[in-house]
Amino acid sequence: MRDSVQRSHSDRKKRHISAGQVAGTVVVGLLPVLACFLGGGTQKWAEGIVLAVLGLYLLIRPPRVSLGAATNCTFAALVAVAAIAFLPARWFFPPTWRTAMINDFTISLPATLTPQPWITAGCLISLVAGISWLYLVSTQELELRSARFQLRLFVSGIVVLGAISLALYSAHATFPFWINQRGFGPFPNRNQTTDLFAITAIVLLACGQDDLRRGRKLWPLWIVALGVLITGLIVNLSRAGFVILVGGSALWIALSALRQRSPARIALGFSFLLLMLSVILLMGGDTLERFHLRGLEGMGVSSDFRWLIFQDTFQLIRASPWCGIGLGNFDAVFAIFRIASGGDARALRPESDWLWLWSELGWLAVALTIIGAALLIRRVLPLQEGTNQRFRLAALTGVTLFALHGLVDVSGHRIGTAFAAIFLLGLSLHRPLRLKPSRWIASFFRLVGLLLLVSGVLWVVAARGKMALPGSVGVANAKELSAEANSGRDFAETISLTTCALLWAPLDWQLYFLRAIAEVAEKQRDAALDDFRRARFLEPNGFEVPLAEGNAWLPSHPILAVTAWREALRRAGPRRAEIFSIMLTNASKQNPEVSRTMEEIGLPEHDLVLPYLVRVSGNTFQHGIERILNNDPELRTFTEPEKLALFTLWSERGDVEELSNQIKQHPSWISYAWLGLAKYYAAQNDFRSAYELTQRYGEPVALPRIAADSSLEELQNRFYSTPDNYAVGYALYRAQVQRGRTDDALLTARHFSERLNSPAYFHLLEAQCWAAKQDWERAWAAWQSFQAAKGK
Repeated sequence: MRDSVQRSHSDRKKRHISAGQVAGTVVVGLLPVLACFLGGGTQKWAEGIVLAVLGLYLLIRPPRVSLGAATNCTFAALVAVAAIAFLPARWFFPPTWRTAMINDFTISLPATLTPQPWITAGCLISLVAGISWLYLVSTQELELRSARFQLRLFVSGIVVLGAISLALYSAHATFPFWINQRGFGPFPNRNQTTDLFAITAIVLLACGQDDLRRGRKLWPLWIVALGVLITGLIVNLSRAGFVILVGGSALWIALSALRQRSPARIALGFSFLLLMLSVILLMGGDTLERFHLRGLEGMGVSSDFRWLIFQDTFQLIRASPWCGIGLGNFDAVFAIFRIASGGDARALRPESDWLWLWSELGWLAVALTIIGAALLIRRVLPLQEGTNQRFRLAALTGVTLFALHGLVDVSGHRIGTAFAAIFLLGLSLHRPLRLKPSRWIASFFRLVGLLLLVSGVLWVVAARGKMALPGSVGVANAKELSAEANSGRDFAETISLTTCALLWAPLDWQLYFLRAIAEVAEKQRDAALDDFRRARFLEPNGFEVPLAEGNAWLPSHPILAVTAWREALRRAGPRRAEIFSIMLTNASKQNPEVSRTMEEIGLPEHDLVLPYLVRVSGNTFQHGIERILNNDPELRTFTEPEKLALFTLWSERGDVEELSNQIKQHPSWISYAWLGLAKYYAAQNDFRSAYELTQRYGEPVALPRIAADSSLEELQNRFYSTPDNYAVGYALYRAQVQRGRTDDALLTARHFSERLNSPAYFHLLEAQCWAAKQDWERAWAAWQSFQAAKGK
C-alpha cells in the first residue's frame, strides 16, 4: 500500500515536471515570435512586454548551468565595456563635438562619458536582456525531440505572422502598432521583415526534410509554409531576402547532401533548389527588378547612399574615444558628422550593425562580440548523425547569414530579429550540453530577471500612462505632451515639460525646438534664440527646423525670421524654389515688410526668382525682369527649363515690346520667348508673323490616325449620317484638303470647333485653313482658341 502511494506521488511529480518543461519550451519558442508580432519590439512599450516576459521566465526557470569561464568572462566584459560610458568624461580625451556643445552652445551635459546617461541606461538594460536571452536559450537542457519541437514552434509562429502580414496587406489594413510605409509586415523597415522570413525559411527546409525522411504526412504543409514566406519576400521588395534565402538554402542543401555522400540525395536537393529559384523568377516581379538584371548600370558601390553613411560613420568613430560614445547616442551625435551623406532626411542609424556597435561601444566591443560568438559556435560541433544535425546546421546557416547581413543592415539592433537570431544560435548548439551546474548562475539570473521584469513593466506603464519616467520613454512622452500643450497655447507647460526631459536627453534637438517655440510665444527672446541655435546645431541638415523657426519669428521679429529662412534656403538643396514659395506665402499673410526683404533675396538667385515672379504682375513683374537682366544679362546661370519658364511668364504677364527688343539683342532666346514675340506681333497687327512663329516653334500636335483610305463621297455620306463622329470629321477634313477644297475643309473644321467639348485640334485645323486662305488675323485667333482649349 505504501509503495503504491509513493509510485502515485512520483508519477504526479513527473507529470508536473513534464508539464512545466513543455510550458517552458513553448514560452522560449514563441517569445521571439511575440517580439516580432509587437511591431518588432521597436517601440519601448513593446520591448517592455518582451523584457517583462523574459524577466518573469528567468525568475521561475533561470539557467542552472554555466557556459564556462571563457564565455562568462566574455559576456561580462561586453557589459563592462558598455558600462564604461558612465565613468567621468574627464578620464578620456574630450572630442571636439562635446567641447563645442558645452562652450559654443552652452548645452548642459553631465559629467559622464555618455552625454545622455539615462538613454544609455535604458539601452544597457536592453543589452543585458539580449545576453540573458542568449544564455537562457544556449543552456536549455532539451532532449533532441524537444529541441526539434521548439524549432518547429518558432517556424510555425513566423509563418503565421507572414500569413497575417499578407492578409492585412491584401485588405489594405494593419495593426495600429505595425508602423511602416509600405503597409506590409510588423517592422518599420522592410529589411528586418526580410531577414526574419529568410532565416526562418532556411530552418523550415530542415523541418520539411525531417518529416519527409521520417515518412510523416506533414511535409506538404511545410511546402505551403515555404510558399507563404517566399510570397512575403516578393511582396516586401527586398533584395537581401532572396540573397539570404537562396544562398542559405543552397549552402544547407549542399552541406547536408555532401555529408550523406549520396548522389541521389544531392541531385534531389539541388532539384528542389532549382524549383525554388524558378518560382522566385516567375513571381519575383518588382523585387527582381531591383537587382538590375538588365544591366550593371547604376550599381556602382561608390554612388550608393549606404556607403556615404559609412564614410561619415568612420569620421565619427575617429573623433570619439576608444570606447565609443555610449549606447543610445548615435542618432544624436551622428547628425553633426554628416558631410558625405548630407541631406534633409535625418539618418537614424549607420546602416550596419557592426559599425553601430563600434561607434557606440568601441572596437573592443566588436572584438568581444566576435570572440563570444566563436566560443558558442565551437559548441555546435560535432555535427554527427543523431544529434539533430540538419536542424542545427540550418539554424547555424541562418544565424551566420544574419550576422553577415549585419555588415550592411541593422537587424541586430531590433528586438524582434535579434531575439530570433539569438534563438537559432542557441538551438544550434550540440546537445546534450555537458555543462557543469552552478548555483550562483541561477541566483544571478534571478536578479537579472527581476531587473528585466521591473524595467519592462515600468516601460509599458509609463508609455501607456504618459508618465515622466527618466529615459527614452519619458522623453517620448514629454515630446507628445509638449506638442499638445503648444497646440493648446499652454506655453508655460511646454517649457516645463521640455526642460525636465532635457535632463534625460540633452542632445535631443526636438526638445530644444519645442521649448524655443513656447519661449517665442512667452516673449523670452534671448532664451528662444539660444534654443533655436541648439536645435539647428543638433539637426544641421534638415531645412524644416530653420523654416519653422522663421515662421515663429515672423509676426514679431522680421530680421530674425529672415535670418532663419536664409539658413533654410541654404539647406533646402533642390527644393529651394518650393521652400521659397512657402516663405513668400507666409510673409505676405503675416508681415509685408519681410516680403520685400525676401524679394531682395530671391531676385539675384536664378532658382528663386521664378516663385517670386509667379506671384506678381504689371510694373512689379517688369521691375523683377529688369533686376534679373541687370544681374545676369545673358541668363547664363539659368537652366533650360528655367529659361522656358521665365519667358513663358514674361509672355503672359510682362511687357512684350521689351521682350521683342531683348530678342533682337539675343536671337538665341527666340526658342524660349516665341510666344511672347508672337503676341507682340499680333498687337502690331502683324498677324502673319505671329502665326508663322507658332508653326515654327510650337509643339507638335498629336492628330488622329486615318484607319483606311475612303473616297471623298463615302466620307461625306458617313459625315452626314453621323455628324458628331470626330474620326469621320477629321478624315473628311483631310480628304478635302488633299483635293484642294479649302473652303469645304474650313466648314468641316468649324463644324466641330464651334461646339463645346470638341477636341482642341479642330481649332488648329481651322487655323490652318485660314492660313491657307491668307486670312492671318483669323488664323491667329483660331490658334489662340486652340491654345485655350488645350489648356482645359
